Amino acid sequence: MVETREEAGMAAIHPTPPVVQEQLAQQAKEKECSTNEELKSVSNKPEVSKTKELAKELEATQETSTVDESKISEEMDVAIEAALRIDRRVVPEGGDGTLPQALAAEAEWDLHEKPEWVDRDVQALREMVEAEPTLHSRLDKAFLLAFLRARKFDYDKAMAMIRSYYRARQENADMYVELYPSALDHVWPLQMQTVLPTPDCLGRTVLIFRTGAWLPEVCGLDDVFRSQVVMLEHVVRLPVTQLRGIAAIVDCAGLSMTHAYYLTPTHIRRMISVIQEVFPLRFKALHFVHEPSIFDWVFSLIKPFLSETIKGRLHFHGEDLPSLHQYIPAEELPEELGGSRPMDNTFLVENLKKHEDYFKEHFTYGFEVCEEPPRQGTMMEAVTDVGSLIGSYYRRMCID
Repeated sequence: MVETREEAGMAAIHPTPPVVQEQLAQQAKEKECSTNEELKSVSNKPEVSKTKELAKELEATQETSTVDESKISEEMDVAIEAALRIDRRVVPEGGDGTLPQALAAEAEWDLHEKPEWVDRDVQALREMVEAEPTLHSRLDKAFLLAFLRARKFDYDKAMAMIRSYYRARQENADMYVELYPSALDHVWPLQMQTVLPTPDCLGRTVLIFRTGAWLPEVCGLDDVFRSQVVMLEHVVRLPVTQLRGIAAIVDCAGLSMTHAYYLTPTHIRRMISVIQEVFPLRFKALHFVHEPSIFDWVFSLIKPFLSETIKGRLHFHGEDLPSLHQYIPAEELPEELGGSRPMDNTFLVENLKKHEDYFKEHFTYGFEVCEEPPRQGTMMEAVTDVGSLIGSYYRRMCID
């Protein structure tokens, strides 16, 4: 800055003392040293280096997190696959209906099932059943859970299905007399039906029924139906089947007029009403193969009794077995359906007979015979999953 004349004059009049000059020189020297240190610090860039190190650490952490997430995802996939690959013909003794932990998230998303609420839900439905006049029902957790899952944990719809389930037994009481596996020993050797040990491509339990294997002179149509009921009552006890549902294959090879002669509308209506309207299973797909020319006539008798939901889940493959294999791997199927293994229900029947006492007790429950229970609600309450898709009042009880 340019000095004024007055300032310059003052400097001339009052020169800086030597002591002050030494102090100023020392301060200037210290400032220079400080500046040099700062320049040295900047040239070494320790902060930049530290920032880079932190960035590398963060990047490494993110990579580790990504690897951990990928590992967790793979472990979950393995756990789900293991839960789905259990032998669908085997029902463990003493099970309480609890799903494998690996399937809990799917059950919550698909069925509104929360593990922490299950006991409350079961107790709520149990109390509704106990309050039902003239009904003597099973009350165990495993049994009630099947109906809750079938109706996506809507208490009222689950209760309506239980009523319909037992009402169907009452209306067809003769079909349930002495209904247990060993009573059908004349049916099983015909190899008409079985359950595959492994699921289809969507994790659903696969049932096979061969219409042409039925010999009317060996067993009547009622016994064919009774054997189907026993098989369904068996597979529905598996929680994974309750979640994923079933896919049935009907092999029509050998279907003839001899069989059609026995298929009266009364029999057809009776069989379908006991299963379609009331059974706590999710029927996800029905595959027909090897349909002969007579099939169209036979199916015309059956179709009027099918719900619209079931009609939308029918698949007709004819002789095109590769189209069936898109849903169910060929290696899992018997030879008649393009697979390599023989059709054999021996293992299934052995497992059915292990639960002989269960079946004998199970079919003693129902409405009291003395009076007809009042019908409540409509049949649509117990037919399809549609009601749950448009919203339900599930858990209207026992919720804090």
